[in-house]
Amino acid sequence: FVPAVWANAQDGITESRRNALVKAIEKASPAVVSINIIQTQTQRVIDPFLRDFWGLFDVPPVRKRVRNREFHSVGSGFIFDKDGHVLTNYHVIEGATAVSVNLTDGTRLDAQVVGADARADVAVLKVNGEDLPCLSLGRSDDLMAGEWVIAIGNPFGPYMRDPQPTVSVGVVSANQRRISPDIAGGERLYQDMIQTDAAINPG
Repeated sequence: FVPAVWANAQDGITESRRNALVKAIEKASPAVVSINIIQTQTQRVIDPFLRDFWGLFDVPPVRKRVRNREFHSVGSGFIFDKDGHVLTNYHVIEGATAVSVNLTDGTRLDAQVVGADARADVAVLKVNGEDLPCLSLGRSDDLMAGEWVIAIGNPFGPYMRDPQPTVSVGVVSANQRRISPDIAGGERLYQDMIQTDAAINPG
């Protein structure tokens, strides 16, 4: 009798800990992806030895040779429909020559950029897969200051052995914030923004 009561008590405590925030995180996390970016940049280089040698004789510089160099970076996004469309920021994929995503189960999928708006800093990717987890887009027109906000992202991707997303929690600090167009020289347009005190790291 005593072990049964103890087990029931433990079950009750465990269930009480699974509040609305925990349940929301459990629901959203599988659809959060890490985005892997490869950028190829062409560089013109001169062999340091030849540069210094010919510099002694005050002759025209040696012809530069060209080489391609790859740069790798990561960001985060989420799948928002069963067709495999992924929402992310434009600055995450800007200048990319190859894009792929990592799911929370470790699966890696090639991705294509199918839509982008540099000024609004939004981009849409497309991945192909079966039974992909997804999140439907919500409404923001009735948010109230003080309501809970959960920030979920996976910006570390292949650099972490455990692919689960990172979570931080805060509240809605203000609604419909409009940032001055002078920010970033007018290249970005930030309007109707939701301000929050949830910690959000680059990526």
